[in-house]
Amino acid sequence: MRWNLDNIYKAFYSDEFQKDLGKLQILIKEINKYVDEYLDDLEDAAIKIQTYLKMNNEYRSIYLRLQSYAELRTSIDGQDDEAINMVDKIDTINNEIITSFTAFTKWIKDIPDIETVIGSSLYLLEHRFYLCEIISKSSYLLDEKQELLIKRMQSTGSRAWQKLYMSLTSSAEIQIVINGIKKQVTLGELKNFEGKNDPEIRKLAAKAEKDICENLSKSVNACINGITGEANTICELKGYGSVLEKVLLENRMDKQTLEIMMDVIKRNLPIFHTFFKYKGNLLGHKAAIPYIDAYATIKKGNMKVSYNECKELIISGFQKFSQELSNFAKRVFDEKWIDAEPRKGKGNYGVTIDIFPIKESRIITNFSGNYVDVAILAHEIGHAYHSYCLRQEEILNTDYPVSIAETASIFCESILNQELMDNPHTEDKLAILERSISDAAYYIVEMYSRYIFECELFLRRKEGMISVNTVNEIMIESLKQAYGDSVDIETMNPYAWVNNIGFYMVGNEYLDFPYSFGVLFAKGLYAQHLKRGKEFVVEFEQFLKMTSKMDLYNVSKSINIDVHSVDFWNDAMKMIEYDIKKFIQSVKD
Repeated sequence: MRWNLDNIYKAFYSDEFQKDLGKLQILIKEINKYVDEYLDDLEDAAIKIQTYLKMNNEYRSIYLRLQSYAELRTSIDGQDDEAINMVDKIDTINNEIITSFTAFTKWIKDIPDIETVIGSSLYLLEHRFYLCEIISKSSYLLDEKQELLIKRMQSTGSRAWQKLYMSLTSSAEIQIVINGIKKQVTLGELKNFEGKNDPEIRKLAAKAEKDICENLSKSVNACINGITGEANTICELKGYGSVLEKVLLENRMDKQTLEIMMDVIKRNLPIFHTFFKYKGNLLGHKAAIPYIDAYATIKKGNMKVSYNECKELIISGFQKFSQELSNFAKRVFDEKWIDAEPRKGKGNYGVTIDIFPIKESRIITNFSGNYVDVAILAHEIGHAYHSYCLRQEEILNTDYPVSIAETASIFCESILNQELMDNPHTEDKLAILERSISDAAYYIVEMYSRYIFECELFLRRKEGMISVNTVNEIMIESLKQAYGDSVDIETMNPYAWVNNIGFYMVGNEYLDFPYSFGVLFAKGLYAQHLKRGKEFVVEFEQFLKMTSKMDLYNVSKSINIDVHSVDFWNDAMKMIEYDIKKFIQSVKD
């Protein structure tokens, strides 16, 4: 149940790692020198662009391999100082590439007939989307010295605030008493208690979390003010209308798509309110459900599944969709891409990190033997499969936005959930269905509240520093708009913003609506699969291959989906509504 990282590197001190670390620095210097010496005119533009792209593909291959290894090491041991320091070192080295990237972007945007130049070379045609995308973003770039200065100043600005936030929230502890036994627990451990069956333990954990967050609020408020203030300033300097405009551009999503999706979510919130109210009744609440119980598990699964049984369930379930997906899942298990063993120091989450230079991925999860763990693992293998579909692409052609990243994962999770629901031997069907609904609710309702929160936060921050009380008010109002009267307002934590890492990820603002998009988009795709069966399989795999070289609107059209259509989003919502009605009826029966 532990992974093998040897295909990446064996250790930081290994000859291969040290050789590549040195090579990274050399390649960055060579790229900077090439751009400085040769991009002084537009003659032989095609040759110059091709040379630059080849140098960058080589550099990115080395950088991503080094970065992935360091990130993987920190992900399973938050106290691995060697890995933490190496992440910083690699990032510091990599900052120096910004000079040549900025110069190249400003140079290429001045080529008068860029489409003709790109069309003159097969290699450039392969990189057409990448080149056109950086040209479209070129108007938001400052000059080389300013861009490099921003990168360097962020090390002692927003990134320093981010590190402080991570340090404060990861080390904060509080004493709680459970069954007469005193325990010192962290915020991460409290999250585990909040998922317990015992309502008193959930209530105790919620109060402890609020107390820790309140104690940290003044320091964390400085972090959130520093990070959001800098984001506003940089976006203004670069010419963005707002931070949201920048995020939409990075997600390859147009404003119309966002507005239509958000309007459909807002109008369909009562679907989820019905679910929360019903849960409240089942849990014995006469009025609205307490916030801590909104995502509590009602139908806790009792059946246990071994890791080998989990493997076979996923492989056989995926086979009903396609042999290639099934074979890929088998490879993931056989070649030990997964670290599934729960242990101290390891994060309590599921995540997939892609290592494109070696055409592999690595998956982090905590397998405890419940059927829901099988679905989590299927979800993460879906992420890895998405990257596997891009294995023939050059490194520069492997980026795809967060908004589309959840598509394959949720799709694969849906396949597995259906397999478990259809299996007559699965005794935890209601628990699986409930988890599927709760996940959808979290990514739609909770993320909607966070979207409202960030919109208001960035707006208020333009006026000056925001006090703790003001941030609290924004938090509560955002939660009220999302949950309505289905959740007891008095039980909502006004300090919830303190324990939400998404608000502190520098350069990755609005880590909310992309997940809502991913959930609903994947639901829509799965609905097509149910209607069309095997003929949909080839289209789906082709769709995944195109996600790194098209914007959201056009890649969606390639699979006959119109993200500007209200009907598409409503149909996706209807799938969730159907599951909610099915769950309620099953409980009644």
